[in-house]
Amino acid sequence: MVDEEVASRPSIGEVRKQYEDERFFHDDRAAAEYAYALALRLREIGLMDEARRFAQECLELAESLPSNTLDDVVSTRQSVGGVPLPDHFHDGVVRARLADLLGAA
Repeated sequence: MVDEEVASRPSIGEVRKQYEDERFFHDDRAAAEYAYALALRLREIGLMDEARRFAQECLELAESLPSNTLDDVVSTRQSVGGVPLPDHFHDGVVRARLADLLGAA
């Protein structure tokens, strides 16, 4: 089953294009989710500088999003770009999940 999931993942190029589209259309939440996915995917293949860049962009976007209520932070999608999203997506979760990439930036 894991092999099927990996095989069905979009390419990193496709995920990057989605990220760029969301930035262009100013959908900061979707852009943050795609940046999160890119940071994790790039880390998986050892492209650490790029992973750190997307981790930082994800954090900056997440910090700009509303987070006053549970509705503000509950993820509306289970995964993006072949990466499972946290149940609650906000700057604190991003900092915790991407700490290794953010600490080295």
